[in-house]
Amino acid sequence: MAAAGTHAFRGTFYHTPTYGQLEALRDVLVVIQDGKIARITNGDEEEAVQREYGLSEVRHLKDGQYFVPGFIDTHVHAPQYKFTGTGTDVPLMEWLRKYTFPAECSFQDLEAARHRYLLLVKRFLANGTTTAMYYGSLHLQPNLVLVDSIERLGQRAVVGKVNMDRHSPDNYIENTADGLRDAEKFVTYTMGKKCSRIQPCITPRFIPTCTPELMKGLAEIAQKYGCHIQSHISECCGEVNCVREMHPEYASDAAVFEEMGLLTSRTVMAHGTLLTDDDIRHLARRGTAVSHCPLSNFFLGDAFFKVNHALSLGLKVGLGTDVAGGISPSMLSAQRMAVVNSRCIRAHKLAVSGGTTVTPEMEKDVITFKEALWLATVGGAQALDMADIVGTFEVGKEFDALLVDTNLSGTSGPFDVFEGEDDDQRFEKFINLGDDRNLIEVYVQGVCVKRGDEFLLDGSNVTKSAEEDSDRVMSAPTPAEPETAYVDLAHRADSSDEAASLDVGAAAEDGAPAPESESEPPTKRLRY
Repeated sequence: MAAAGTHAFRGTFYHTPTYGQLEALRDVLVVIQDGKIARITNGDEEEAVQREYGLSEVRHLKDGQYFVPGFIDTHVHAPQYKFTGTGTDVPLMEWLRKYTFPAECSFQDLEAARHRYLLLVKRFLANGTTTAMYYGSLHLQPNLVLVDSIERLGQRAVVGKVNMDRHSPDNYIENTADGLRDAEKFVTYTMGKKCSRIQPCITPRFIPTCTPELMKGLAEIAQKYGCHIQSHISECCGEVNCVREMHPEYASDAAVFEEMGLLTSRTVMAHGTLLTDDDIRHLARRGTAVSHCPLSNFFLGDAFFKVNHALSLGLKVGLGTDVAGGISPSMLSAQRMAVVNSRCIRAHKLAVSGGTTVTPEMEKDVITFKEALWLATVGGAQALDMADIVGTFEVGKEFDALLVDTNLSGTSGPFDVFEGEDDDQRFEKFINLGDDRNLIEVYVQGVCVKRGDEFLLDGSNVTKSAEEDSDRVMSAPTPAEPETAYVDLAHRADSSDEAASLDVGAAAEDGAPAPESESEPPTKRLRY
């Protein structure tokens, strides 16, 4: 008799254990036991494996069905899901003031937070994201709701309470001591669940909104509990110039984070489009990863991230949707945008050359769907320090997987399959054209958490849930925007001291507390 939690599949499994190489495990038998892959063997050994594991049956995949490792999204702002697909009309610093901070603040309505976060996690699971690295919001309680929602629906996640103690709206800021206290409370709450799928994360939002005291205190908490760390680094001109004005003693964002103790082997920094090679090498030495977010980089960034170049310097690179800076929660979309990003770099090099000859050097940064899939699986696993747990199909790893069906015909599916197309062609079509309709089952730790439209651990239907919740919950009131003038620190002619006294995205109001000054004036530009 089969042990509890033991089952097997026979069919074709696609994965990318090596960067740039798509490997097809054809007609293999995969046995899952207690959430982990216990055996991978040839399909013709089915009878022997059934006897060995006491299996009454082996599930055979249909023609045109394949397993692929679950997608790993290394950068998601959970409370921003509410306005995903909107707010694409302004640069980053104004975007934070106009859309982000009010939306995140509205999650203090815990009833709305519960419904929104259930919709969020369902949407990401439906799109094949079995693991996500989530930014929460500032206030403690909504982040506990987010953790509970992830646990309830069966997703794997690294989750952080956002910290910010300067240059933020009056109704969306914390003092340093309270921020450190709540960050530790969040960590102990999450760890206290003893859920192996969910890990807490220390989350200083980014340098402009975090004092050195806060960042150093958060680094101490991360070290105390062995936590992941996440933040944003060198993501656009406005942010980089703001940091230069606020911290002229440091040569770069990377130098600031290094001084604060926030660069570790469990740190994931988002974007990095303006990192220098020296910065990248230093992050690589620390074991720090970068989450490549091509779609949001197009909207809110000012440069392209060179994936191949960063990898060649030893940097760990994962892929992120960056909802809501990225307008799609789909990791399939993120993969496609990663390919487009690489082609844009090539086109830019050609344009700068002024010629009509594409040289090998121009091709160095180009990636294909194979590299993009690696970023969405293996790259993400490496970035999150989970490479020995998920990302590929190997014995001993946990079974986080997506069952892909390419047989949807006509308008019931996103693409058509024609006579004579083989499995590899069908699979490539799925990566380039497919969507959530092709993902008929989603597995995390060997458990099917979604089948069709049903979320099996929740007992509800996604369509029904959306119908019931959307009118009441997704329209929950968002606080009115403060009537303050927008100030772009990146283009101010003021001294850095005066610029540093202003809120990011809004002028400081009369009587607002000024940020704490350093005990000693900066005397040099520090690197590492």
